Amino acid sequence: MFKDLKESIYSGNVPRAQELIQEYALRRVPTKRIIEEAIIPSIEDVGKKFLTDDFFITDVLLSARAANAALRAIEKQDRLDGKVMIKGRTRVVIGTVHGDIHNIGKTMLSLLLEANNFDVIDLGVDVTGEKFVKSIIKYKPDFVMLSALLMTTMNEMRCVIDLIRKQNTKEFTKIKIMVGGGPVTSEFAKEIGADGYADDAYSALEWVKENIELKNS
Repeated sequence: MFKDLKESIYSGNVPRAQELIQEYALRRVPTKRIIEEAIIPSIEDVGKKFLTDDFFITDVLLSARAANAALRAIEKQDRLDGKVMIKGRTRVVIGTVHGDIHNIGKTMLSLLLEANNFDVIDLGVDVTGEKFVKSIIKYKPDFVMLSALLMTTMNEMRCVIDLIRKQNTKEFTKIKIMVGGGPVTSEFAKEIGADGYADDAYSALEWVKENIELKNS
């Protein structure tokens, strides 16, 4: 029944995606079902097509915008219905480090995390270490995820991690830090003191899930 919504996300049709969410709300389709059966599979399919060159960067951006619009429409509809969209207790702060303005992978991961019911604070691109620290103090996340696509900005990850590790308050000692992006490797992640590494958004999502299980075990 979600064929139209999936097609609107693939094509980047924001108005149609929002309209369909309203239609589903009138038909009392459960929010959880819309997210699990339509939005998450659509985001995953777009990412896979991008990796196999079936989609271009502009296609991914348009699809991401439509998927994000669908999620925002669901939140708005839930508020109108007097419901609160339940967020997972796990909170993630994510951003592309200072000097780097690439956001495709970061945006895809943000959408995947949010669609999987995580509380995501996306700081955007060109984020300084100081901004990451201030965000940790403000939001008290469980995970911090750093992205970089340029070799020239990889070392900024080291600077951010060093700055975070220097903080001695409770908010900082429990945080797990993941890094990722085109030039980043697992060896580099270990070298700069990161807790984890992933080479794509899906691996990053699985890493977060695995670490939540370890934390709760």
